[in-house]
Amino acid sequence: MGQPDEGASGVEEAEERRLIDRSAAGDQEAFRQLVLRYHRLVMNVAFRALGELSQAEDVAQEVFIKVYKALPGYRHDKPFKHWLHRVAANAVTDALRRRRPVVSLDGLEQEPAAKGLDPQDIAARHDLQRAVRHAIANLPPHYRDTIALQAFGELSYDEIARVLDIPLGTVMSRLNGAKRLLREGLGSLVRSDEEANTA
Repeated sequence: MGQPDEGASGVEEAEERRLIDRSAAGDQEAFRQLVLRYHRLVMNVAFRALGELSQAEDVAQEVFIKVYKALPGYRHDKPFKHWLHRVAANAVTDALRRRRPVVSLDGLEQEPAAKGLDPQDIAARHDLQRAVRHAIANLPPHYRDTIALQAFGELSYDEIARVLDIPLGTVMSRLNGAKRLLREGLGSLVRSDEEANTA
């Protein structure tokens, strides 16, 4: 029963490789197909990081422009999906670094009705999320890239190791270091949120 799946996977990989090669050669339709294939993945990474659809769309557009320009240098020895995750994580952290804090009143109005939460709790949660995103954006690059792939890209340790081309132990060490720095930087915010959740 494993054979058909492997065959289907092989066909998918061959199709993806063909789209990449044709896109790298300037074929606009092939690139459009590649974007359609991976748009949702990039949007998910961007939206989880930024929390706002319009900003996620801007970052996704930026990611695909970067991908299109870099495709001629792409090597097939690493999975395209992993390379794309790295481009997306870098674009997200750049966007987090350059954006000004914005409070979305629309989000505050809609959430209590949907979840039945107190507006004050919603505002506090938004503040915490914004602070965490800002703290991640200001981490040293090796920590920032690693934790961004885990938090925003939802990648496993093994996937992060493959994307960043580093040993699994280094991934674990960087994640621990990043989380330690985040705890130190967000100390009072994290503690007050934990206390609110246990109250």
